[in-house]
Amino acid sequence: MRKPLTCSPVWVSRLETDVPAGDGWLGDRERAVLAGLEIAPRRASWRLGRWTAKLALGACLETEPTRIEVLAAADGAPEPWLDGVRVPLSISISHRAGRAIATVAGGSRAVGCDLELLEPRSDAFIREWLSEAEQQVVAAAAAGPERALATNLIWTAKEAAAKVRREGLRLDVRDARVVLGGQLDRRRVWQPLEVSWGDAAGPTAGWWRTETAWVMAVAAAPALAEAPVAIRGG
Repeated sequence: MRKPLTCSPVWVSRLETDVPAGDGWLGDRERAVLAGLEIAPRRASWRLGRWTAKLALGACLETEPTRIEVLAAADGAPEPWLDGVRVPLSISISHRAGRAIATVAGGSRAVGCDLELLEPRSDAFIREWLSEAEQQVVAAAAAGPERALATNLIWTAKEAAAKVRREGLRLDVRDARVVLGGQLDRRRVWQPLEVSWGDAAGPTAGWWRTETAWVMAVAAAPALAEAPVAIRGG
């Protein structure tokens, strides 16, 4: 068995305008997947997610992104391949409204990430998807932007933690209980979070971050002692 790679956790974010023209940077198997996507926005989001993931993986593997393929496993989770060989790295991708993020970690660590627009969520959404304690956090926030910030951060943390388990929204995220550390008004700084599922597996730890109009979360098991590092260039 190949020894696990020890890539320090990294993350990267890119926009649709950053994606190279054409499909020459995709592998044969990736092009086959893309050919099956008939809806233009879905194709654009998929290409954006793959390019962003390849940049993160290329940084870890110290190689050109074009040598890497990112293919879906049987459970739907993305898995990296280098020159046709499965690479023992964990990769997570999230895209929304023309932007994507990707997170990569090595060793035995599983990672998950999520990206959301900072947008209003309805009272019905809050009642349906947030626990009573989480609803109290939202209620304590000021109306308007602060309420939207708290709601979207909690939701983003739930999704990131579900991806760590390679379940995504097949898990009932209403069972997840999110605790956000740090301060809601600190932008562009990774701050701690914890998601408890109420089972023997124990909590999933991670990090959250806000930017203008965006919120994002990264979770991992085993936990990340430090926030993931952003890669540059690409």
